Amino acid sequence: MILKVKKTTYRQLLKYLDSSSPKKIAAIKAVRADAKCGLREAKDAVEHLAFIKGFSNHPAQTDEHKIYTGPTIKKLVVDYGNGGIEIDIEEMELRALMEMQTIGLDACADILELISVLKAYDEGKRVGVIEENE
Repeated sequence: MILKVKKTTYRQLLKYLDSSSPKKIAAIKAVRADAKCGLREAKDAVEHLAFIKGFSNHPAQTDEHKIYTGPTIKKLVVDYGNGGIEIDIEEMELRALMEMQTIGLDACADILELISVLKAYDEGKRVGVIEENE
């Protein structure tokens, strides 16, 4: 069984498990709350995650319960008029501001709006399209 959690929960799980005194119970509670699953499933999934991430030397009793957080946007190919370049989201934001003179204020605003949507998606928030009436 795959337990889907938000990216913010996943990052919190890694913090709980990668500390000088791991907080396994807090991690299990977080998984149960976010994935809406039972205690056994959450415990098995947390133990499996701790083992595969190297936080524990003891393999989980089963690997049938795994934690999944969804795809993460690492890099994008963007063309500011001089050909495509591969950049990450933070670099894209900085570059849009630096290129504002060249691309124009409206294009810069559009890029910054896109970046805010990509960041929201990366944080596990729902994003959608709102049609504007002409």
